[in-house]
Amino acid sequence: MGDQAQHIRERIMDQIPDTIHKLLQEVDSGPIRILGDTPSSLLDPGDYLGSIRPFVSKAQCSIGKCRPDVQTRFLAVNVYPGNHAYFVLDVNNVDYVYETADTDTSHILTYVLRLSKKKISINRQRQLDASIAERHRAMHNGHGDDHLPLLDDFNHAVEYHSPRNLRR
Repeated sequence: MGDQAQHIRERIMDQIPDTIHKLLQEVDSGPIRILGDTPSSLLDPGDYLGSIRPFVSKAQCSIGKCRPDVQTRFLAVNVYPGNHAYFVLDVNNVDYVYETADTDTSHILTYVLRLSKKKISINRQRQLDASIAERHRAMHNGHGDDHLPLLDDFNHAVEYHSPRNLRR
């Protein structure tokens, strides 16, 4: 990764705490799901999970500073051909159960954290509640008992080696 990309990453990271703080002032203590829309050009194609993790960690740390009693869980990363990769971070989803997540399509309020190269933003995206819940369910099924966070890289054929539904 070049110096310019590293500079952009740092600028984005510096904006995350204020953005998260503003969000948490607007929402109650119920569960929310943050979908982090991350420019692929800022990620290492050889290690998508490792290179997206600092953004997730910064969001988790920012949440913890604003609401110390809130639980966060880094669930998944989806990488798509083109310009974007997405991480899923659940906040205060106390009803999440890993063992049954492959059957759970509970809708959780979804907010898109757009990690733009210019200025980041976060907005409620009601229309994504159902599709993100279904995608999350399908990933849990496909990945079987893989540890969180789950990773699907659609730049290549996604193969699941031990789907949960084949073991029933």
